[in-house]
Amino acid sequence: MQCQRCQQKDANVHITQIVNGEKQETHLCQECAQDMKISLGLPPLPSQNLTNLLGFLTQTDTGDKKERDTKCPNCSIPYKKIREAGCVGCSECYHYFNSYLDPILRKIHGTNRHSGKTPKRLGGSYMIKRQIEDLKRDLKQEVEKERYEEAARIRDEIIALEEKMARGDDR
Repeated sequence: MQCQRCQQKDANVHITQIVNGEKQETHLCQECAQDMKISLGLPPLPSQNLTNLLGFLTQTDTGDKKERDTKCPNCSIPYKKIREAGCVGCSECYHYFNSYLDPILRKIHGTNRHSGKTPKRLGGSYMIKRQIEDLKRDLKQEVEKERYEEAARIRDEIIALEEKMARGDDR
C-alpha cells in the first residue's frame, strides 16, 4: 500500500479516526506522517504521558559506553536518545533494544506483550502465530516441570494450529 500523501513510498503508518461517527483511514509513509503531525499541530497524544514515564524510568545512566552508542540498524536512533525521549524510532527498535526495554515495559504494564485490539488487516494468521508462540512457551514450562501429559496435549494443539496455518485457514 502506497502513501496517500506523497504516492511514492510504502505506507507504514496507518491512522484510523472516527469523525462524526464515520471511520476514516489514512495510510502514510514515515516522513509524511512526521510532516503531517508538525503541520497539523496535533495536540499531545494520551500515550505521550506514558512515553514521558518511560523516559523518566530509563534516565538512570549506567555509564556503559556500549549501551549509549548502540543504534537501531533500521532507523539509526541511538539507545541514548530513546532513553532520554522515552520514544522509540521505529518498530524494529523494540526488537533491537529488547534487552533494555523489556524490563521497563514489564514494570510499567505488567507484561511486554500487546493485549489490546489488533488491526483487521493483519488477519487471523497473526493471532494464530501469537497463540503458537504462547503455547510453545507453555510447552517448555510443562516439560521443565516434568508434566509430560500436559506437554503432549499442548504439543498436539501446536501441531493442529500449524496445520491450520499451512492450509491458510485463519479462522
